[in-house]
Amino acid sequence: MRQGHREKVSVTIDPSLYDAIDRHARRTRVSKSKVIEDAIRLWQRSQAAALAREGYQATAGEDLADAEAYRAALDEIEGG
Repeated sequence: MRQGHREKVSVTIDPSLYDAIDRHARRTRVSKSKVIEDAIRLWQRSQAAALAREGYQATAGEDLADAEAYRAALDEIEGG
């Protein structure tokens, strides 16, 4: 994206969401576009964190399975 360039988008949202955006924009003295842009960035970070969490859980599961297989192999060597 070029510096300072913005894309225009039109959305239809629930009136209560619009009111919340409008109140926040007035209270913080920023545009409604800025409020929505910040919300989308927060959502992006939340999605990235969720993907990382899933990846860590998958890796932990694989590591646990490897550790169990290694322990079983050691038990077999020690027992045999």
